[in-house]
Amino acid sequence: MLNSNAKIISMSYAVPEHSYTQEEVFQELGYPKTFRRLFSDSGIDRRHFWVLLPRIRKLSWQEQQEEYIRGAVALSKQAILNCLDGRSPEDIACIVFCSCTGFCPGPTIGHILSKELGFSPRAYHTNIGSMGCEGGFPGLKRAFDFTTVSGAMSLVVACELSSCSHFPESDGKPDPENHFELARSNAIFADASACALIGFDNDPRHPFIIDTETRTNTAYIGDLGYIWREGRLRVLLSRKVPELAPLVVKPAVEAVLKRQKLSIADIAWWVIHAAGNSVLDNIRDALGIDEEKVKLSRETLRRFGNTSSTSVGITGKSLMSQDITEGDYAVVISIGPGLTGGATILRFGA
Repeated sequence: MLNSNAKIISMSYAVPEHSYTQEEVFQELGYPKTFRRLFSDSGIDRRHFWVLLPRIRKLSWQEQQEEYIRGAVALSKQAILNCLDGRSPEDIACIVFCSCTGFCPGPTIGHILSKELGFSPRAYHTNIGSMGCEGGFPGLKRAFDFTTVSGAMSLVVACELSSCSHFPESDGKPDPENHFELARSNAIFADASACALIGFDNDPRHPFIIDTETRTNTAYIGDLGYIWREGRLRVLLSRKVPELAPLVVKPAVEAVLKRQKLSIADIAWWVIHAAGNSVLDNIRDALGIDEEKVKLSRETLRRFGNTSSTSVGITGKSLMSQDITEGDYAVVISIGPGLTGGATILRFGA
């Protein structure tokens, strides 16, 4: 059990300027008409991309990584400044950066941001890569642990640029591997950065981080993530992910609720990784929660698509603007490769 008054005292996100409707993406990628339903029935209206659609299929691996560094620095910088909301970067004692969609082998994106924003030379840096859509969970845990021990403020920043990890399909034809996993991923993933500031204050609208739990089932290690193919990252996205997600999420949620002597009915708000409509449906049903409590995550999916590890940050920012009652509990759910699910309990109050 975690007994600490460390809180999420600010959240923000940033998305690229350019966005496209699902129909625009479908037309640009040139899929046969039989694939249109992957895009139109996704529950997504628009998605934002750092790399403009006309270029997305033309970039070499080198060009993708150059764009990734430029985009990750620009979007993360915007998200951080919004999150700090006038606070001095010099007051941040730990910066945690999470991303899986590109490479910056060192100095890391966090180091570049430190130079550009003026973080203290004494600030600790942690880089969390290759954790996929689940990366925000260990990032938040690292920031929380640091702040709990040190008493100093921490930042956790997630940035995913899926447009910089696009895998071109041969001759413009859909690749049938793994039930057309490339087409399915191209129908949902998008770009964003999200940021959370962990510290201490007396604002009842800023939630305490009460407890966390994680579950990994390596029986499904080959169902989600990236693999190397032809010198590039290629998405690994099994059709079974929607049915597998509750198998790691539910035990994590049940364990953390039991430890805190809470029930599903005690949770007023749910922040669930907006992986896709079917994932949200299955987690909702497995936990026995009302559709009304999934609406914030549905809205994130509708407006931005699946933005990987940043999606819980986007939904979390929305949560903090809701009509929250002091004493309300919220649960944040992450899902990612491993297969891994994470659950974090938040409580609002002074």
